[in-house]
Amino acid sequence: MMKLLIYMMVFFVVFFTFLSCEEVLIEEDLSDKTIVIIAPVDSTAVRNTSVTFSWEEVGQATSYRLQVAQPSFENASQIVLDTSVTATNFNTNLIRNEYQWRVRAQNSGSATPYVTAGFTIIENEDFSAIEVILESPVDNEITNMDTGIELKWQFVTDATLYRVQLLDNSNQVIQEETTTETTVSLLFPEGVSKWQVRAENNTQSTLYTTRTLTIDSKAPNKPIPTAPVNNTTQTETTATFSWTREVVEGATEFDSIYIYEDEQLTQLVTKDQVISPSEISLDASTTYYWFLRAFDRADNKSDSSDVSSFTIN
Repeated sequence: MMKLLIYMMVFFVVFFTFLSCEEVLIEEDLSDKTIVIIAPVDSTAVRNTSVTFSWEEVGQATSYRLQVAQPSFENASQIVLDTSVTATNFNTNLIRNEYQWRVRAQNSGSATPYVTAGFTIIENEDFSAIEVILESPVDNEITNMDTGIELKWQFVTDATLYRVQLLDNSNQVIQEETTTETTVSLLFPEGVSKWQVRAENNTQSTLYTTRTLTIDSKAPNKPIPTAPVNNTTQTETTATFSWTREVVEGATEFDSIYIYEDEQLTQLVTKDQVISPSEISLDASTTYYWFLRAFDRADNKSDSSDVSSFTIN
């Protein structure tokens, strides 16, 4: 008994030492690395209130911390932006002023030093060249919401109003709103639509910035199991599951299988996303109970299929 305890202690020491080594490999120390700014570089004059910050990728970084101060971090009247992103660029609108921005790479255990640069937003006489930056919903979003969708975008300096249009899949305008705010709620039709926003002042307007949104409120059809046939017995421990289901037009659909060891469906053996047919290895000398359910990328779900059972001798 004492030898068994010693072996177990040695096993756990080796196991957790291995995990620690794995963590060191995964979470590399970034404190000695340097992040390289691409734009805007120090002392840049930007002739557009739409600013794209960009920097070079740092290996082993999982995100980047981006901050913008007005007019500088040492004498900040305000921090106008403080965010973490996974990409190596970020776009935002700023008013005409002096700024400093800084960025660092980070993971869960360390971070590079910040690298800082100053820039100035100066007068852009061509209002029409300004880009309206859309915030949400994200482009190509799929949702099952059949109520009003809130659209958001960033402010544009000198804009007196924003024109928002809803277009069908043929790019025909089916709804138009104007607002002085940077948000509006629109009721989207079922299917694929586009929404776009432009800024306007007394004499000019920007180009439209456009995104696509899909509304799919229809649940997938219920799967119909075909094999293993209900109440059958087999000797092979690899069971082949198959079923039929008519696809509903809209968001991408997929099926999930649920397999239990008891008729009350409390002892779950496996749950997985599957395609028909699918082979699943199970234990012998057991009766299994299983059913299917269909889902789609808009978070709709079907009713559960009828429960079937089979036994592996």
